[in-house]
Amino acid sequence: MRNLYKLTFFFVVPLFVLSACSTGFKLGSYEDPYENVNRKSHELNKVIDKKVLRPASKAYANALGQKPRSVISNFSENWGLPNDLINYTLQGDLGNASKTTGQFVINSTVGIAGIFDPSEKLGLKARGTDFGETLHRWGVAEGDYVEIIFLGPSTERDAIGKVADLLLDPVGFVFDPWQSRLRSTANIGNILGNRVALGSTIDSVLYESADSYAQTKLAYLQGRRFRLNPEISEVYSDPYEEFNE
Repeated sequence: MRNLYKLTFFFVVPLFVLSACSTGFKLGSYEDPYENVNRKSHELNKVIDKKVLRPASKAYANALGQKPRSVISNFSENWGLPNDLINYTLQGDLGNASKTTGQFVINSTVGIAGIFDPSEKLGLKARGTDFGETLHRWGVAEGDYVEIIFLGPSTERDAIGKVADLLLDPVGFVFDPWQSRLRSTANIGNILGNRVALGSTIDSVLYESADSYAQTKLAYLQGRRFRLNPEISEVYSDPYEEFNE
């Protein structure tokens, strides 16, 4: 019970504070009160990418062909579906909740624990979601832009959402240690696979733009706002859709 109280204090209370104090975004508004700190985090993230993530992703691609990488990504993404289901349910989106349930059941059985993705051929392919989107649906404003070491660009609302997704992940409560290690390994493989798939775009933003920090912030905020507010497609299309697949 004491742990529950701690969770309530450190997680729920900040949600109310963020909801009460933050302002909603405006198109074309990119205020950045944490820019000095964010830029330092961004430079560290660039070092991590250059020294670790980019070379590791190239080694991963050289070691494994497209099909093995797809199997690993399928497995990783399949076991993230229960978290999507929780978020869709909390958002009141019963259509996507049902689609996610069907996708998970079919891929976990016919697809052999998710290493294959037969649900896609049946039209059961729900768009992924997260607790940041759930907070958005609840009316919590995005807050200010932040760049988190290791995790990259975010907003105050999405940063809280990332923590919530870790705490609320149902798979973590049912997997034994061996299964958890297997899933964690697959998740790392999926990250490396995504770095391979988006390599030219990421390299262009991080290493070829005049101001990689400003470009990263722009890409994240425009892509995220478009994803959460599809009605703004009437104003502009999403030029960074591949970041948000």
